[in-house]
Amino acid sequence: MRSDSEKAKGLLEQKRTCGSQIFPSPARNEEIEETPPVFSFLRDGKEKRYRVVVCDVSGQIIFEKETEKNYVIPKEKLAAGSYRWNLFCGEQERGWWDFYISENAVVFLRPQAPDVFEAIPDVRPRHLFLAEDIPEILKKRQPEMETLRRNIEVACSRPLPKPPLFYSFPNQVEYREYFGAYREYCDRDLVACALGHALLKDRSAGLKAKELLLTICSWNPDGPCAVDAPWNDEIGLSNARCLPAVYDLLYDSLSQQQKYIVEKTIIAYAKQCRERLHTLDFTENPGDSHAGRLPAYLGEAAMVLKGSSYISEETLILWLSDALEIYGGIFPFYGTSDGGWAEGPFYASSYTRWYLPFFMAVERYADVRFLNRPFYQRLSQFFLHFAEKGRENHPFGDGYWCGSEDSEWPGFFAQNPFRLYGERFGPDEARQKAAEHAAPKLFELHLLDVFLPTGKAPEHLLTGSASPMAVFEESGLASCQTNLANQAHGTGLLVRASKFGSVSHQHADQGSFALIRNNHTLISPSGYFGRCWGTKHHRNWTKTTKAHNCILVDGIGQEADSHRATGRFVRWEHDGACFFRLTVDLAAAYPMLQHYERTFELTERELIIHDEIQSKRECRISWLLHMLSRPTVQEDGSLFLMHQGECAVIIPDHSFSGKATVDECFETDVNDGVADEVQVTMPEQYHVAFQTAGAKAHHLCVKIRIL
Repeated sequence: MRSDSEKAKGLLEQKRTCGSQIFPSPARNEEIEETPPVFSFLRDGKEKRYRVVVCDVSGQIIFEKETEKNYVIPKEKLAAGSYRWNLFCGEQERGWWDFYISENAVVFLRPQAPDVFEAIPDVRPRHLFLAEDIPEILKKRQPEMETLRRNIEVACSRPLPKPPLFYSFPNQVEYREYFGAYREYCDRDLVACALGHALLKDRSAGLKAKELLLTICSWNPDGPCAVDAPWNDEIGLSNARCLPAVYDLLYDSLSQQQKYIVEKTIIAYAKQCRERLHTLDFTENPGDSHAGRLPAYLGEAAMVLKGSSYISEETLILWLSDALEIYGGIFPFYGTSDGGWAEGPFYASSYTRWYLPFFMAVERYADVRFLNRPFYQRLSQFFLHFAEKGRENHPFGDGYWCGSEDSEWPGFFAQNPFRLYGERFGPDEARQKAAEHAAPKLFELHLLDVFLPTGKAPEHLLTGSASPMAVFEESGLASCQTNLANQAHGTGLLVRASKFGSVSHQHADQGSFALIRNNHTLISPSGYFGRCWGTKHHRNWTKTTKAHNCILVDGIGQEADSHRATGRFVRWEHDGACFFRLTVDLAAAYPMLQHYERTFELTERELIIHDEIQSKRECRISWLLHMLSRPTVQEDGSLFLMHQGECAVIIPDHSFSGKATVDECFETDVNDGVADEVQVTMPEQYHVAFQTAGAKAHHLCVKIRIL
């Protein structure tokens, strides 16, 4: 609460009111590893003019700018050192915040749209690669070429897709099932055949790609395939993502009439993307999960359509400017400078690939490398800890149960999340993973970045060496691995405590953990989407605290879909790969408590969890665990678990009352409210609860010994 004196001074309150809003930056006392930094803030009224003032330690103003936007970026770098910045609006001000630019800060001068546009050559292809790049691509990507040939063979054997009629016609394929299949036609078959035409000069592939492209373009882009349709956007997103690149690859094989219909379709999708970004006010509300890819599609359309007779250069430059400003400014939101992705590994693996074709095109023509920014340099470290392909599942967040080969969402957990990131930035373990996963049996979803030229790394890398302990403090995820290089023979602990709360694809699971032995998940999150995102099961179970390895206080968990239900890492240490200790503060996630710290201690064969809980009044604690195999309750109150050949004993201390309960039923069934003909079958999960008696202070300890 602001005091009366503060209100009288007219201080600007920079307090987030929803989970989609930016975090004002630089935050108080934040160390910035990029120069010039982005100065971003929350607006109180969209028509007001704001003034950002930056001073050095002597108090001298070194940067000052007015804007109606919610961010400004200096055109020149700021040297390493200490600074202060303030925000003004009329007679109001926010107050001075200190920040520091580190000695190793990346110099990132933002490109200007007219310069980038001018540099785009009048040649085809010009988007993913140039003709002169192809010999080197063919030489370097030979295993991937073999996979591409298999993709082409599959695509050429399949019929053309049927138009989407789910919106009004009876007995048609429903939306969820349609767009799942549509990705195979568009993101997989169409792109694979277009690549085969350009790279392999495969005539059959080129003909199939043209058939698919012209079929898709014959459907109304403002109808059921729209990016902003009233049912969902997945079909439109596939088209906005793939059509510009495919058009560029097939350009010389298309007639003038065919070019007309394709260009008009690309223009329609680009306009939808821009309209959606502006409707969201995306630069202030970048937490819309799907919208973060739209600037890339807008920029790619501008690049591919340069020279078109059907749209002005001024409009294309405006589109390109939008994309460059967003990706050079407040983006990414869920990706933080430490390299973590707050929504978890399932979404990180895909959401960090959508924009790569645009980034690499800008790099080629403007010599400006978005990927040099701290998040992208460190991302492969996050994948080393959270995206191990052989792992049974990948906590945390939506989709944690999915792998890259799952039929539910084929390829959405990226088949090779390390491609380009690991190749360019390392560390060596990530480069090895990139090579291991380079050529699956088939490419499923992310074909547009497979054959991008690798580019070059910066002279001074931020990536660092791989470590058995990685705490991604900003995104709110941590990992301890006794054998990071070979997780099929080791013990891993994953923990979540995040400032992002439980919004978007995140759950009300602050302080939750997963225990993994030899890539088998002994202690796991629970719950699924069910048939699709947003089912009753997903909303009423998976996203709630009772589905996770957390506590309930008098039966009440953390607030779901809330930016207020947060956690944070407060202490951590490790002794090589032998011993790990990690403490999280969870008081903000449980407002009914005065104090709650959870500490984890991990060795190769044991995990100990300590909970220190204080409350103003007596409360009972339900201490929850979830497993993928049924545990057995022993006479002494311990639990014995055998899962995939791995065994563990779970030993509660004397603070708990009676024996644990074990249940295999979800409170909300996976198919609750789902029509019989589209119900799904998912593996069973098991839910354990230890209970305490009422008390104001609880000192709880549970040991999990791996046998």
